[in-house]
Amino acid sequence: MIDLHLHSNKSDGSDSPSQLIDKALALKIKAIALTDHDNIDGVKEFLSYGENKDIIVLPGIEISIRHEPEREIEDVHIVGLNIDYNSTKLINTLKKQKDGRLKQKEQICTRLKEELGYNITYEEVKSIAGGHIIGRPHIVEIIIKNNPDKIKGKTKNDLFKMISLGGTAYVDREYELNFEESIEIINSAGGIPIIAHPGIYKVSNRSKFIEFCVNAGIKGIEIEYTYSKNRPFYNTEKAEWAQEYLPGFYRKLAEKFNLVKSGGSDYHGGEKGIKIGEANVPEKYLKDFI
Repeated sequence: MIDLHLHSNKSDGSDSPSQLIDKALALKIKAIALTDHDNIDGVKEFLSYGENKDIIVLPGIEISIRHEPEREIEDVHIVGLNIDYNSTKLINTLKKQKDGRLKQKEQICTRLKEELGYNITYEEVKSIAGGHIIGRPHIVEIIIKNNPDKIKGKTKNDLFKMISLGGTAYVDREYELNFEESIEIINSAGGIPIIAHPGIYKVSNRSKFIEFCVNAGIKGIEIEYTYSKNRPFYNTEKAEWAQEYLPGFYRKLAEKFNLVKSGGSDYHGGEKGIKIGEANVPEKYLKDFI
């Protein structure tokens, strides 16, 4: 078993890159990839710590894509695997992407406080992120901690929706790579661009969306994924359906378009009960990465 979609505390996960490796080893996982959001800060530690361990470790990233509703690109992510983390072009581009991400999170905190009356400050959110990339989970954590009365009757998923695309507190990023630019930057770093968790996106036609991705330059697709434990299916009546139906659906499309097959748990540190390796990604996929 392998897991090619993991997050560390260098973005919005709770485990260090080294801890991810230790946990994967304990679970007898054969290979893992570090795919932090919009940064490669943990890759050097990840590769160094895993070098002499009985596990294959792959350098990766998960890039957030600029929203383009007219093309049905909304909250879409691309995973890049086997990237050269020393690529100057990649490093410089990610610096701009990171700055845009941080400014967006600050503006969301401001909107929550000034327009929606929540007790929250960007400084407090920053403090719990521990110097790493600030993500939506950090904002939600402070909302819950500081506003027990105001959030009565709201689920954690409701709070995530409030600060996500279309939510009342959402703010667009001023700088963000578009779909094609993200593919190009991964290619330029020698990586494989893979459409992440394709089943979670709101599109009018799932097959045509994958065809669009292929025409734009996507070379791979995540097949196995923890759909039942992630938005938008988590805690809904569609959770079981999504977990049973979507992997098989996208496997057929991968074969139709001759795409590299990938998959992963999207593990962030035990949230929602997700474990490393839970997506049951087969080892045979490794042949396209090593």
